[in-house]
Amino acid sequence: MTLPDPARTRAVLIGNASGVKHMPDLADIPAARANVLDLQELLTDGTVWSLPPENCVTLLQPQSGRVVKRAVKEAALSAADTLLVYYVGHGLRAGSDDSLYLSLPEMEDSDEGLRYNDLSLRLRPGTRKGLRTVVILDCCYADLADNGQMGGDSDSEFARQTEIQGAGLLTAAAKTRKALAPEGERNTAFTSELLAVLREGDPLGPEFLDLDGVFSAVSRRLDERRRRQPRVPEPQLRTRHLGARIVLARNASYQGEPKTAEETPAARPPARSGETTSTAGLVRACLRRQPAVPDLYVVQDASWKRKVQRAAGAHRLDEGEELVAVWVWSSWPFGPADSLALTSTGLRISDNGTNLYIPYTDFGGCTFDSDDKWDSSAFGHDDPRWWLMIRGSYSWTSKPLGNSAPQKMAERLRHIQTIVADGQIKGL
Repeated sequence: MTLPDPARTRAVLIGNASGVKHMPDLADIPAARANVLDLQELLTDGTVWSLPPENCVTLLQPQSGRVVKRAVKEAALSAADTLLVYYVGHGLRAGSDDSLYLSLPEMEDSDEGLRYNDLSLRLRPGTRKGLRTVVILDCCYADLADNGQMGGDSDSEFARQTEIQGAGLLTAAAKTRKALAPEGERNTAFTSELLAVLREGDPLGPEFLDLDGVFSAVSRRLDERRRRQPRVPEPQLRTRHLGARIVLARNASYQGEPKTAEETPAARPPARSGETTSTAGLVRACLRRQPAVPDLYVVQDASWKRKVQRAAGAHRLDEGEELVAVWVWSSWPFGPADSLALTSTGLRISDNGTNLYIPYTDFGGCTFDSDDKWDSSAFGHDDPRWWLMIRGSYSWTSKPLGNSAPQKMAERLRHIQTIVADGQIKGL
């Protein structure tokens, strides 16, 4: 994909710096105003998109949800290339369906805000004619927006009716997490790093940063910030069709061929024949450029680690099938060899006697997701228990785990789903 065409691209930037009446725990967010103004400057001053000012609508302190929905609808109708919708403010879980509501200045109760599902209707067939759609939400519980199914109930139908190349939802926090606006800082934690990546680029990234690349760079920067500010949440990325490949910016830090954080030219193993275009090479490159996932081992050579060798035996690879990566959720080396393997041909799962194989050619019919349930631990704390879920013609659910690795693995599998689909389109 190419950079958006400024003349045919529209952006709607929405910010609510106010708290909520009768809800004293929802204080003012002064950084929300700065977020919108700084992002507007980036999109219109030639740094990122060079949008004409009239193509970048800003709504600071919108007085009603109707005003916001009308602005998004008008932008969607006139955007023939890319539509960007950005919101910063308080996010609330409210309503009978416990869905995401975006706060507005004059609301008095949580369910008087703008229901995201209603806003997402302006992005569906009949109102959206552009090729690419990006929604960025910097608010608490932002990933609840994925329940709104921005692409409609059928991604393929959405793509057919709108001729869309992709749709992406980038959020500051998971469904159960709060976003962070550090006191005394100009911007919120998430948008601060997003602005930095758009301005400065990513030394580990390619010449052009797509949505997937921006997400990876922002995630790494937030990982570093989390060492100083433990409450910084992990961002989330949801994509439809080829949404992960939507180009957002030219990489200002591009220095030739990208290198991963774990590699140097001297330490990099010799490239396998045809790796740059093979499925194994695409999957390996995708995993290496993402933030690390606990207990995910990306294979560097055939004898890399004993753990990897053991997993290869547990999955009984076919002749000529190459092991690319292994994610382990059981204890090593004494526990059972329960693990998920990504190979040159597909995904393999060995789980307490269950063996599942999903070839990459069938990835398009699968949904990769995760969920959590808050349980009281033995120490009296509420801890999340996560599990990974695969739905579709192949179905499988992991056992509950005590960390967010299943959530991160679901993200990686969705990324791989996108690049494999793109590779098949190109005949790789």
